[in-house]
Amino acid sequence: MHLPLPVPVILASILVLSGVGCTQKTSDRDLQPVTPAEAVNLAARSGGGLFSSDARAAWVDPRSPARFDTAHIPSAINLYFGSGDFENDALVALRDRNPVIVYGNDFQDILADAASKRLIELGIKDVYTLRGGLLQWAKDGNDVDGTDPDSATD
Repeated sequence: MHLPLPVPVILASILVLSGVGCTQKTSDRDLQPVTPAEAVNLAARSGGGLFSSDARAAWVDPRSPARFDTAHIPSAINLYFGSGDFENDALVALRDRNPVIVYGNDFQDILADAASKRLIELGIKDVYTLRGGLLQWAKDGNDVDGTDPDSATD
């Protein structure tokens, strides 16, 4: 004999099953690469001073604190992607900040791409990845806090 399931059990099952596989996945197609000049323009349009304490734009450096201390974009926020606190730190530091411009060492920087994707997954809007990273930034004549950016790479 087959007994019908009660309606609450059916509804609960549907809710559980509908939530399976709903995690947001990002790919390289979700990344928005920008040149240093484009990044400066984006940041300037956001309001506040470009690199001032009241700037709305956020420059995010996901490299290790040691690499960040060696060289970084002025007023950048060091959110180390290798730390277990990246997500929480990002949500706090990037609240009400946009655009968010993530940079790594140089072109095809896996760390910058991964950090950008994770920020997108966290629901942070207007995330861009700096093409050429810190090396291209410096090569284009932009200021760098610290020493020569070449010494900040692997």
